[in-house]
Amino acid sequence: MSNALFKFEKARREKCKASIMIEGLTGRGKSGLALLIAYGLTNDWNKVFDIDTENKSANLFVGIGCSNGDTFGEFNVGQLTPDIGFKPTNYLAFKDVAVQNGAEVVIEDSISHAWNYKGGILDLLNEAKAKNTRFAKDSYAAWSDETVAKEKNELLQLLRDPRCHVITTVRVKEKMEYSYDTDGKAKLVSLGEQQIQQADLKYEPDLVLHMLKAGKNKNGVVSHPVAKVIKSRYAIFDEGEEYEFTPALIEQLRKYLDEGIDPTELLEQQRQDYIAAVTEYLNEHPNAKNIWKVLKADAGYKDTKLTEMPLDAIKHIYIKLID
Repeated sequence: MSNALFKFEKARREKCKASIMIEGLTGRGKSGLALLIAYGLTNDWNKVFDIDTENKSANLFVGIGCSNGDTFGEFNVGQLTPDIGFKPTNYLAFKDVAVQNGAEVVIEDSISHAWNYKGGILDLLNEAKAKNTRFAKDSYAAWSDETVAKEKNELLQLLRDPRCHVITTVRVKEKMEYSYDTDGKAKLVSLGEQQIQQADLKYEPDLVLHMLKAGKNKNGVVSHPVAKVIKSRYAIFDEGEEYEFTPALIEQLRKYLDEGIDPTELLEQQRQDYIAAVTEYLNEHPNAKNIWKVLKADAGYKDTKLTEMPLDAIKHIYIKLID
């Protein structure tokens, strides 16, 4: 056998395309921060492309003051509307057109629409149930509908792209449930804010930010956006810390990505995130352990320990597990 098949090469850092998710309540400044980061990564508004799902709301930013001391420039906007439909493949089609037209950063604002708005995953699921009586009786089986399964698998493709930086925004809402006190009286209890999106999609991006305060540049008063780091695979950010997104910090992010990151290190960090997610889910849902075993076996990993499974296998089995 030729030795040419077996060779070594010098390990090197590689330039990395950003995969950033910004979550937050409506009106907390997600879109503004996404635009600021996008501009900071390119220093050219012509290379920023925004997929707008909010009825031309992105257009309102152009010309107003932003917290970098300047104004928002004329970036490129694509209008993803209810008439087109919010299925993930439509986002991907917009992203492909953006790249073809020179995009260096694509903002998807917001991808919550791909989950529970017209043409999104849950809407397609309801259509499948309406068309198929078997699915109407078995909600779990409805996820196997060809269209639903295809679009659901495409969700992950929204979050990163080797051709450009990708910034996504996600809405959150406060989840409530009834709890009963010792006297048997019901009361509403907050379970905290949760993303309007597929459960735990936040394990996919390299940086997840939770908006705390929008930036401002009005009447001579300038303040910078503030966000808390929920998850980070970037060494310059610490999880759990709050950051003021100044031009200097965004420039530090640009240089960090441009200097390069070991891609195998990022993938291993992602694998460990999914291992932790599976472990946590199974601890909280003991009845799901048998389902996990079946899904593992079906994927060809019956006797493989979780810690020894490859990233793609863990990711896809986990997504099926939490359906």
